[in-house]
Amino acid sequence: MFITAMLTVGAFLLIARAATRQEKSPVMMLTGIAVLALSVVGHTLTFTSPYAALTALTAEFGIGLVLVAGFLARKKMPARPFFYLGSLSLIACVLMIGIGRFVRSDLDVRHQTTLLVELGPDDQIEELTELLAQFDAQYERAFPNISLRMDEDLSQVFIISVADRRVKKLIRALTADAENVDNVELNRTIGLEEPIITNTVDFDAEAVLEDDPLVKEQWSLQAIKGHEAHAYLKDLTPARKARVAIVDTGVDASHEDISSVFTTSPGSADVHGHGSHCAGIAGAATNNGLGIASLNWEGRFIEVTGYKALNDQGMGTIESIAQAILDASRADADVISMSLGSKSPTAPKTIVDAVEFAQRNDAIVIVSAGNSNEDAINHMPSNIPGVIVVSAVDENLRKASFSNTNTSLARPIAAPGVNILSLRTRGGYVRMSGTSMSAPVVSGLVGVMRSLNPDLSAENAYTILNDTGRDIQDSASIGRLINAAEAIEAVHSGH
Repeated sequence: MFITAMLTVGAFLLIARAATRQEKSPVMMLTGIAVLALSVVGHTLTFTSPYAALTALTAEFGIGLVLVAGFLARKKMPARPFFYLGSLSLIACVLMIGIGRFVRSDLDVRHQTTLLVELGPDDQIEELTELLAQFDAQYERAFPNISLRMDEDLSQVFIISVADRRVKKLIRALTADAENVDNVELNRTIGLEEPIITNTVDFDAEAVLEDDPLVKEQWSLQAIKGHEAHAYLKDLTPARKARVAIVDTGVDASHEDISSVFTTSPGSADVHGHGSHCAGIAGAATNNGLGIASLNWEGRFIEVTGYKALNDQGMGTIESIAQAILDASRADADVISMSLGSKSPTAPKTIVDAVEFAQRNDAIVIVSAGNSNEDAINHMPSNIPGVIVVSAVDENLRKASFSNTNTSLARPIAAPGVNILSLRTRGGYVRMSGTSMSAPVVSGLVGVMRSLNPDLSAENAYTILNDTGRDIQDSASIGRLINAAEAIEAVHSGH
């Protein structure tokens, strides 16, 4: 920058010298003009922002013109026009600097990146305030309701907000501070996978016990022996209702087929619709003369709660998903059902810690395998230890074409995930396809199992699902297909 500034000022002096010599020097004049052109090119290469380059040139032109005015005044030649032009250039430069700072400040506010920074258990955020001030970064505690006694990792996570243009340097600086910082990760956006379009396949509905008007359109119940499960459940009394938490876009708590079993929770509204669809699959009141059926016979076995991990557009962040998991587990969820995620060979540590928190608090975490037709080991949260990972089958009991495989993971299982009829937010019913639908099928079954045996562990629940499940043609890649009737009977009989 110094060199380009000297070139600009030097060019003006050469031009002034050439113009005031008694013997005109075209060579000197052309040299001055060439140096000025070289300076302009140098500014475009030196400055990353065109606005910054223009501001610098305006300042240098002003200085050059003032110096030319002084040079001309010494020669007793008219100097005022150059002085006035130079002064105007310098004033313009000052205004441009002020406008630039205002605009940059506004852009920094609007174009922010957030990081999740985990400190050591003995460290304080105040130890980073000097460093954060260098980057004009702001901080707040990510999970203020989690104390050090409850979880020494999650309690020490802070959300750091910084301008996009500074984020890489800040990450390097924080990572280098190994004495205070245990983990740094982008608070990246995570959402729902694209909805899957499939063709409806006719199936022969068998005689049903349930009085739900749409039950004969639910091929999935027939596939998992759900009607036989209802026949078994109608004469049973649960030890208590199990709480199934839908961590998603929220749940339309006012829907006719879920309102009687929905329990007060933060996500009691759903603009998007995905969470409501999952909630109906998991626990819609059954044999109530309305809509669809789930495994929740007469609403006696499961209560549904909603936690809004994703916004109305179906997008969330690592922090918002982790917060929803923590809220659900602190509200004594028996089952946490998550039909969300992204491709991520290594799961974000903050979400891993939140899942581990839920597992320590006795929640069974069930997740969708993903819809990319690849290995779920590269999909988050499928690849978090201890979760039950659900792939999808179609009406022919084959692996759904979109479904990720899951048998490279410790707890794979399969369930229906194509043309699944469930709740439409703000009323009515709609079909959707995806492993997003297969996960709550399993969540509802595990919820019923927990209602019969509240001490059922995640390990035992998976063992029962797997042992009672039936082999299908693609079980080698997506696990066994759940058998609701036999799983429920196994839990009730204590086997």
